[in-house]
Amino acid sequence: MSCLIRSRGLASDFCVLALPVLGQNTFMPNVFRQGEHICTIYETAEEQLATAATYLADGLRAGERALYVTESTAALVRFNDALNDLGVDSAAELKRGALVESTHAEVHLVDGRFECERMMRLLNEAVESALNDGFAGLRTCGDMSWLLKQPPGATQVVEYEALLNQFFHDIRGAGMCQYDCRRLPAPIVDRALATHSSVILEGLHKSNPFHRPYLPSLNAVAQSFDLDWKLSELRRRA
Repeated sequence: MSCLIRSRGLASDFCVLALPVLGQNTFMPNVFRQGEHICTIYETAEEQLATAATYLADGLRAGERALYVTESTAALVRFNDALNDLGVDSAAELKRGALVESTHAEVHLVDGRFECERMMRLLNEAVESALNDGFAGLRTCGDMSWLLKQPPGATQVVEYEALLNQFFHDIRGAGMCQYDCRRLPAPIVDRALATHSSVILEGLHKSNPFHRPYLPSLNAVAQSFDLDWKLSELRRRA
């Protein structure tokens, strides 16, 4: 079964590129660009994993350092298997420092709490380290399911996501945040849309018409029907 990822720019240009499915040793042309802050909205674990693996494999092939953060060591094993299925030797990439992996407890939730300032400091250091080590930039991907735990500091995530737009715009790097629309509350997913300049939904990568770059506009509480309408509009624009 094939899977497609389509990339829509800010202009009217539209291209369709093959997205390798897990188990295929297929090269995907570079679909992503440095400077992007992407929101992936997914419904299945398979969709989340395939998108993360393809995105970071693309960065590794472009000479970037790839940073992946997920819920557990078991999830990291599955991710490495997915990379291997795409023709990327995960063990070799880890050994040479091109691939860096961590869990939520080691990155987002140090000491059991989320802190925006600490995360921004970590990312600044990660970019500097990647460039100093000779990589073309830093590509990050994080699954945001840790928000289900409602840890202390979780309300800072809106500010954090908004800051990341400018952060990635100004550096040699790109970031992807992955949101499970089945399990996460509608207001969280809605604010994810508001704080990312582009979105991947059902294999389509496009500019995000619901991006709101200014923090005051992010205070409104979304209703579930608002999110349903926005997702419907995104699908319609494909």
